[in-house]
Amino acid sequence: METGSLLQSFAIAKDGQIVSVADVERGQACGCTCPACNAPLIARQGDVRVWHFAHALPSDCPGGAETALHLAAKKVVERAGGTMFPPISVKRTYRTADGRYGHGEASLPEQWIDFDEVRTEVSFGEVIPDVVGHTAIATYLMEIGVTHFVDADKLAVLQRLGMPAVEIDLSRFERESWDWDALERAVVHSTDNKTWLVCPQQRAIEQQAEELAQRAAESRPVASSAPPAPAAKPNLTRYRPMGRIIDLRDYPFGVVLWTPYDPVFNEVVKGWSRKYGGQYQPKFKNWLFPLPARPFIVGEIEQLLG
Repeated sequence: METGSLLQSFAIAKDGQIVSVADVERGQACGCTCPACNAPLIARQGDVRVWHFAHALPSDCPGGAETALHLAAKKVVERAGGTMFPPISVKRTYRTADGRYGHGEASLPEQWIDFDEVRTEVSFGEVIPDVVGHTAIATYLMEIGVTHFVDADKLAVLQRLGMPAVEIDLSRFERESWDWDALERAVVHSTDNKTWLVCPQQRAIEQQAEELAQRAAESRPVASSAPPAPAAKPNLTRYRPMGRIIDLRDYPFGVVLWTPYDPVFNEVVKGWSRKYGGQYQPKFKNWLFPLPARPFIVGEIEQLLG
C-alpha cells in the first residue's frame, strides 16, 4: 500500500490523545494536529468522499497518514488489554538408513494473551518495540508495519533478546481509510496478518515434528533386499504328429496349444476346442484349454502319432 493512497483517519486532539475523524467536530473546529509535522488539521466530513483529516494549510507532509495510523494501532492494543497471537506449524521429513521415509507435523494454535500491563515505545537497549505487553510470566513485543517493517538488523537484536515477538502487517489491508472498529479487528483479533519474529517454542515444535517423522519412518515395514524370484518357465512338450509341430505349454491357469497355421489341421484343433472347452487367442495365435482338458488333448495327439 503506497503512503499516498492512504487517507489520514487519525490525528492528535487538543488533549494529546489520538482520535478518529469520526470523534471530532467538522472542519477547523476539530482542533487537531498532525502527529508527523504538528501542523493544524481540518476534519473533512463531507457527503461524497470518505471522512478524513487534511492539513489546514498547504503542506509537504507525506507521512502524516501512516504516522497517525501507527499511533492509533498501538492505542487499540492498549484499549483491548491483550491480543491474538498467530499459530505456528512445522513439517519435517525423516529418512532411515535403510531408505524408509516418514513425515511429521507439529503446531502451536493461535492463542489470546491477556496483558497485565501494556506500554509503548519502551527501550530495550538497541531496539524500541512499538508495543510491549507484560504478563506474570512473559513479556511480549509487537511491531506494527504499514510501509516500514522490521529489517534484518532489528530482527537479529530481537532474536538475541529471546522474548516472544510478532509483526502486525497493516499493508495487507487495501484500505483508503480506517476507523477504530476496523483497526481493532486487524490489530487485536486477526492473525492472518501477524508473523512470528521470535517464537520461544519454535525449537520445541521443530523437535516434536522431527520425532513424529522419525516414528513414522521407523514404523514402516523394511523392504526386502532379496531380488524377486524369477518367474518359472512354463513346461513345454513338443509333438510331431504326421510331420507337424504341436507345442503344449503348461501354465497355472491352463494349457496352451500352438501349431504352425495349416487350414486342414486347424479344423482338427477347432474340433478339440469344441469338445474340451478350448478358446483361440488371436493376440498370441494359440489355443487355451482348461487344465482338466490336458490329458484329453494329449490323448488326441497320441492318436495322431499312431
